[in-house]
Amino acid sequence: MTTNPPDLAARQVAERIRGGRNFLITSHRNPDGDALGSGLALQRLIRSMGKQARMQVRDGFFGALYNIPGADGVAVTDNLPSDYPGAYDALFTMECPEVERTGYPVLPGPVVNIDHHLGNTMYGEINYLDLEAPSVGEMVLQINRKHLHLPLDRETAIALYVSLATDTGFFRYHNTTLRAFDAAEELVRAGVVPGDVSLWINESASRGSIKLLGLCLTTLDVTKDGKIATIELPKRFFAEAEASPEDTEGIVNYGRMIDGVLVSALLKEIDGNSTRVSMRAKPGVDVQAVAAMFGGGGHKAASGCTVPLPLAAAKLKLLVLLERAVNGVTVNGGKASGTVNR
Repeated sequence: MTTNPPDLAARQVAERIRGGRNFLITSHRNPDGDALGSGLALQRLIRSMGKQARMQVRDGFFGALYNIPGADGVAVTDNLPSDYPGAYDALFTMECPEVERTGYPVLPGPVVNIDHHLGNTMYGEINYLDLEAPSVGEMVLQINRKHLHLPLDRETAIALYVSLATDTGFFRYHNTTLRAFDAAEELVRAGVVPGDVSLWINESASRGSIKLLGLCLTTLDVTKDGKIATIELPKRFFAEAEASPEDTEGIVNYGRMIDGVLVSALLKEIDGNSTRVSMRAKPGVDVQAVAAMFGGGGHKAASGCTVPLPLAAAKLKLLVLLERAVNGVTVNGGKASGTVNR
């Protein structure tokens, strides 16, 4: 296992690619634009060198992301290939702070961990971690720009742009740094049309997703001080809206849009004993620390976790912790149990 500065780690990743012939790429469960865009771009770069690379993920993804070149070739499967690890020179895990986030219980063999999340557990043989990167796709661009020096075709640039644009909220979030704009310029010069990407990401929602959003917004609740918004998603909403799990993309952001709200949380019922939580925060609030208490993670402004409680009880438990977070009370330093203390 190596843990080195980002530039050195990026060079090690490039050397691993040059030295191998066949690679497997995966990302986190319920993959988003950065997970898919970064992985598909890496796959295209590797293949352009005359090498083999395949991408697979544990769960399906938001329909609009199938517009990324190569997305229709991503395998969605519960199991690693039968010839893994022996047939592969490395497995690349994109945007996975912990190896468990891949959804695959055991990952033997050489793992190359490429991520920009706070709290990454450094589980790879090579760990390319860059907390300042606006997206993992931008990290892939850095590998190519500084070490591989491969021509950047339009299709690869689109995959990288989807990664960059979605993880910066289309250049609205606080990770929209000079690095983000430098990357965007390079990708546009390579043929990306930003308006086209925005159109098929932001204005290509399914009917089911709009119906699901409407149902979820009927549960919108804001605390008395106006700082925390919660949105609930009981399992029955999927049937009522004729929607799928991939149709939940972006719902959590609606609470964050409210003036005065510092944190928005979407609580999705998994079963009678567990609830999946997605959190989004405005600057100054660290929801990653809250997620970490339940074994989750992410960024300070965007994190998720699974709370081992039914939806209603999970909401009560979460509100206690989020109230402390928004009021500047330290919430990290331990793991939360399923007990509600209020």
